[in-house]
Amino acid sequence: MVKKIISRSAVSLALTSFILAGLLGLAPIPAAAATVSISSWWPTNGAHMQGVQPFKVMISGLDVSQYDMFWQVDGGQLNSMNNNYTGYQHKEASVDVSGWKWHGSGPYVINFVARQGGTVIAQQSETIYIDNNLPVASAVPAKVTTAAPVVTTASTIPATTPAVAALVSSNSSLYVIPNSEAAEQAVIWASSNPTGAIAMKVLASQSTASWFGNWNSNVGSDVHALVVAAEAANSIPTLVAYNIPERDCGGFSAGGANNPAGYTSWIQSFAQGLGSSKAIVILEPDAIADIGCLSSADQATRLSLLGNAVSTIKKDPNAKVYIDAGHSNWIDAATMARELSQANVAQADGFSLNVSNFMSNSSEITYGQQVSSQISGKHFVVDTSRNGNGSTGQWCNPSGMAIGTKPTLQTGNALVDAFLWIKTPGESDGPCNGGPSAGMWWPSYAQQLVQNAH
Repeated sequence: MVKKIISRSAVSLALTSFILAGLLGLAPIPAAAATVSISSWWPTNGAHMQGVQPFKVMISGLDVSQYDMFWQVDGGQLNSMNNNYTGYQHKEASVDVSGWKWHGSGPYVINFVARQGGTVIAQQSETIYIDNNLPVASAVPAKVTTAAPVVTTASTIPATTPAVAALVSSNSSLYVIPNSEAAEQAVIWASSNPTGAIAMKVLASQSTASWFGNWNSNVGSDVHALVVAAEAANSIPTLVAYNIPERDCGGFSAGGANNPAGYTSWIQSFAQGLGSSKAIVILEPDAIADIGCLSSADQATRLSLLGNAVSTIKKDPNAKVYIDAGHSNWIDAATMARELSQANVAQADGFSLNVSNFMSNSSEITYGQQVSSQISGKHFVVDTSRNGNGSTGQWCNPSGMAIGTKPTLQTGNALVDAFLWIKTPGESDGPCNGGPSAGMWWPSYAQQLVQNAH
């Protein structure tokens, strides 16, 4: 089964700085070396490339024999560069980028690191794209050397399906939370774990969903704070409503509203917080897929509550609502389609798949198409936050998992409205395999998710 997160109780609007430094156990840059800088001949920031590329960098004023140079991609392993005196002395490495497909066409962050002995004396990061005919994910900052929040543009994540086309204006984006757990962890690890800090930067640069449930003392206010922050950034947030009564059937993420009336009131407050703002709303992960734990009467009540929630949230004309439908290895397509119909999927924009799980894109798209064919061609979204290596059949903090396709509205499939990071990468599924309680931030697992993607 899929288990979910219980997120922090409110969304702060303060911007949190984060620092990128060092890697793989190298000493941090000493203050005395702060004026040393790396000049990158190739790649240049924002470059598009394919095939075998000559990465070329140098440090002005130093002979190439006086320092070592390394390159890495997205916080991965260090790769050494050789001395080259052709044209002008520099460091060079021949790099084959043709197999770089784990983020589609990108962006990828190339980090160059210079060191003398065991001391890092300079770093420089460039963002590149790979011309491999794969979708382009959300963009990252022009230079990975500032503390500014990441804001992407619609030119890098164009809408390709009617259901989401109205959401995206010419200068809007998917919302990136500036003070996420990953951004904060990058600050904490800047000196003590520089490799981990770079991995946290990868996570912090992407749009992730904000979850709302019974931990929110004033859900309307908290939802409103998020959508206002997103609007200020000219961005579209993803929200998860996760407060259905008897949530998770008593599992690690148990909780929810005390009764149907309480849930109806909560959803009304949630919708009031949205107002008329643009938003993507994921409605109640596992509520349908896990419905078998309830009595027949309670099952009918749950489906009715979901249907009412759809109607209530859709009073916001700019909200796109997706009812959760589990994943491809849980409920057969015919049963899921029938229950989605009873939950008012006709009024919703579609359904969501793979929330908090690890199933591959291909398996979820095949399953989603099967479900869609039985409910009038409804569209769907897929959680790709941790499915980069596919599933091992385990759902609770399995090892070897990796981040998947970065959040984007450009999916290449007419039925798939978006690939989203609905589960926050690095938040625990529950107290299993060494993890903390469900929804708790687990930085070492977060770092593994990034590093396993390479």
